[in-house]
Amino acid sequence: MHRKINLGHQTLGTCLVVLLLSFLGCTKALNRETLFKDVINKMDPAIAPFESADTGISVNVYLNLMGISEVNEKQQTVKGSYWIVLTWTDWRLRWDPNSYRNISAVQMKADKIWSPTSICIFNEIGNEKCFNADEDPVTVSSFGYVSYMKNMESVSQCTIDVTTYPFDSHYCGLWFGNINPTTEYLNFDEKYSGFLLEYLRPNEVWDVRNTSVLMYDYNDPTTGAVQKQLHFYVHLKRKSFYVVISTLVPVLILSVLNLFCFVVPIDSGEKMGFCMAIFLTFAVFLTIINDSMPKSSEKVPFFTIYLITQLVISGVVVILEAIVLFVHFHCFTNKDDSSEEKDKVSETKKCRMSGAILDIIFFLFILICDVLSIIYYAVSVS
Repeated sequence: MHRKINLGHQTLGTCLVVLLLSFLGCTKALNRETLFKDVINKMDPAIAPFESADTGISVNVYLNLMGISEVNEKQQTVKGSYWIVLTWTDWRLRWDPNSYRNISAVQMKADKIWSPTSICIFNEIGNEKCFNADEDPVTVSSFGYVSYMKNMESVSQCTIDVTTYPFDSHYCGLWFGNINPTTEYLNFDEKYSGFLLEYLRPNEVWDVRNTSVLMYDYNDPTTGAVQKQLHFYVHLKRKSFYVVISTLVPVLILSVLNLFCFVVPIDSGEKMGFCMAIFLTFAVFLTIINDSMPKSSEKVPFFTIYLITQLVISGVVVILEAIVLFVHFHCFTNKDDSSEEKDKVSETKKCRMSGAILDIIFFLFILICDVLSIIYYAVSVS
């Protein structure tokens, strides 16, 4: 009998615990539902939380760079992947967490509350220039702080100067601004905006050195108004090691081989063939690497100028060697048949010495040209 009473007490206790937990769960659900009824659903999403420029709200922008996928020198564009976070404070969305069982933040669709729709990326050339949350989720905290996050593949304009290729570096980024400054009173806060690199994927061609966030004044040509723009810049530095070992080093080796054309003995018969082989190697090599060179008609890279200079020098070497061979074999004074053989031998020896001297002079001339060209290129890219 006593045992049955104990079992009855245990069963009653279990039922009470279950009922208590169910009550707490229902209370929590009811409090969340009450919160939406009291705060969220009472707001008209078409009405902004400001009346004039004096009561405008501040918008903070956080840009998280995921990766740089392409830098197009010809089109002057940069393609990258970003996580963009917009935050603002709406005083109409505040509540006391103690009144709703310590609910400090809720998530909902953005169409239930007001959200800025005039914030655009001014240097974006893709389809998505402006932000419109609509069906996207937003997070609202108890003190009216609203956070909106968006993943974006952006193709933005960027001034790309390739004159110092392959040692070039560029400052590119995104320019955020308010497209309707006279009706939508939104202010950007540079202090509480940031450029993040937490999830950056390394690029095999470009290295991200640093980032910066700057505020600029933009003069609207249509309205004449001055508005603030928030510029996010990333410093991109080209990884030049592959270009140096695959292009620059072979060109330097070929330029040195040009000098050995004047070292080959004149009587060997291989002098002109050796020069032509180097010249054709230059021409074929430049044709092959042409696809990897940045294509821009506005600013020609100094590296391209250096390669063309070396090709011209190689062509000049062929011409100079033709002059040497002409002097060596054909530059002599004609004599009558009655002339003595001794004089002919003397004239022949004199012409051969002239060919050898020309080889030395032309060697020094091409050496000076090579040294000056590489010094000019090194100074230009430094």
